[in-house]
Amino acid sequence: MNISQIEEAFNDIVLGNGVKRSVHDLVYDNADYSDLFITCLKRNNFFPLPLKHTTINPGFRYPGFYLIDSVAYFGHLFWEVFSESRKRKIWGSVVRNEKGDWKYILPGNSSKIVYINKDKIQAVDIFHLT
Repeated sequence: MNISQIEEAFNDIVLGNGVKRSVHDLVYDNADYSDLFITCLKRNNFFPLPLKHTTINPGFRYPGFYLIDSVAYFGHLFWEVFSESRKRKIWGSVVRNEKGDWKYILPGNSSKIVYINKDKIQAVDIFHLT
C-alpha cells in the first residue's frame, strides 16, 4: 500500500464512505500515519477542539474523532439526558461495551482534544440515544 492509497483509505474513514467509522489503528507496516490522518481530518472540516470549550445544545450531536496512541476513535459530542434537571455533555464512542453503553467516554468539561466537524450537526432523540 502506498501513501496515496493510505490517504484515500483515511479519507473514506473520515467521511464514512464504504467503511464503518469506529476504532481505527493509524499504524501500518510499522509506520505511524497519525499526522496524515490529522491532515485528512482537517481537510474534511474536522478541527481540534477542547471539549470544555465546545458548545452543543441538547438534542443535537457533532461527529468527532478522538486520537490517542496512534488510534482514532469515532464518536459524537452530545448531551446525555437522564431527566429534565439531570444531564451531562459527553463525547461517546460508537463502540459499545458489553452492557451496550459507550465503551469510551470523555466528559464535556474535559480539556481533551477531539477533532469535531461542526458542519455535520445532527438532531437526535435525547431520550433514546444510539
